[in-house]
Parts: sequence; structure tokens; C-alpha cells
Amino acid sequence: MHRKMKDKILNMVKSLIGYKRVILSGSLIIVPLGASYFYFGELNPVIAVIGGLLLSIPIRFFWQVYTSPVLAIRGVELRICHLGKNREWEYVANNIIVENRGRSAAKNCKGNIVVGDGKERVCWTVPKERSNATINAKDEERLYFCAFYKSGRTHDGPMVIGKGEQEVPRIIAPTEEGWQPEPLKCRQLDEIETCKVLVTADNAEPVEAQIKFNTEKGKIEIVTTQS
Repeated sequence: MHRKMKDKILNMVKSLIGYKRVILSGSLIIVPLGASYFYFGELNPVIAVIGGLLLSIPIRFFWQVYTSPVLAIRGVELRICHLGKNREWEYVANNIIVENRGRSAAKNCKGNIVVGDGKERVCWTVPKERSNATINAKDEERLYFCAFYKSGRTHDGPMVIGKGEQEVPRIIAPTEEGWQPEPLKCRQLDEIETCKVLVTADNAEPVEAQIKFNTEKGKIEIVTTQS
């Protein structure tokens, strides 16, 4: 309950920031119109026409702010996934829930893992929108973020894939195209303790969250969010 109230207050603050520009623009138009009426005793037709045209600018901006999409990271969802031709590896996928609290669709949404100065794309759970997704208003989508080893040929012992022997990674991440057929072909995150998830869209402000890897529980934890 407290979190929902906090999110509502944050959304109201964001909206007021956008409306502040609208109010300022409207004031710059209304004040000259009022001064014209006070000075001439009537509204100058030329100024009235110009003022009417200019007034449409803040109105349009106000409408864009009011109807714009608002992205938010809501939490983490755990799902079992299998890799390998015979599904011999079992991992616990950690999917980040991204919702759109705005009034229009967020288009061309992209998800990224950010480690230090590096940034790599990950994918969505929707098969037809792996790399770029559309999140409708008041709806949500899942972002494949990472997965923790659960069972299969143990990561403690060597395995053979192609040439040479390598250990199966405990924590893996997909590419923007999806999960790779075998663990060693996925991005490996064993040496990472913290990172960020960054979600962007063509028509919405980006949102990010600080992520902590909890290897004992086999899941990630959202530490802080920022938009």
C-alpha cells in the first residue's frame, strides 16, 4: 500500500514538472494579451490572433505530457528455463517486470545490463518482440535479465562443448536475440556482484534500477530505482 502511494506521488510530481513549463508558456502569452487589453481598452485583433496561435503550443505540450507513457520497474519474476538440445540444463530465469503507468503506448522499448561504463542489450519475453517491445498503457512486459544455475551437468565440474573443457557458468544473461542454446554461449555474469538495469523507449523517459546478485538465494534483488 505504501509503495503504491509513493509511486502515485512520484508520478504526480513528474506530471507537475511537465505542467510547470506549460504554465510558464501560458503566462508569457496571457500577460501580453492582458496588457494589450488594459492599454488599448480592447483586445487588439492582431495580438489576439498571434496570441491564439501561440496558445496552441502550450496546450499541445500539455496534452503530450498528460498522455505520455511513464515507465516503471515493478519487481522481479522467477521462472524455470531449460537450455540444451535435450533440455539438460535447468536455470532459474529472473525476469524484470516493466510496466507503463502512462496513458499511451511506450514504443521501441529496449532493456540493458549496465556494468560500470559498459552497456549490453538483453531481450523481452515476447517472442515477436525480443529486442524491441511495445508496452501498452496500463500494461506490463517482462524483460529476460539473467538466470541462475539450478541443475544439469554441474558447474563445479568441467564439461565439453566443441574444443576444450570449461565450467558451466552459475549466472548467465541472454543477448538481445534471446537465450542461446547452451550456457557457455550465453553472457556470463559469475564475477559480477552488482549492476544496473536500464530501460529506454522512443517516447518515454528512461528508467533504471540498481541490481544486486544474491547467489545464495539464486535471484537478483532490486536495491533502488530511478527514472
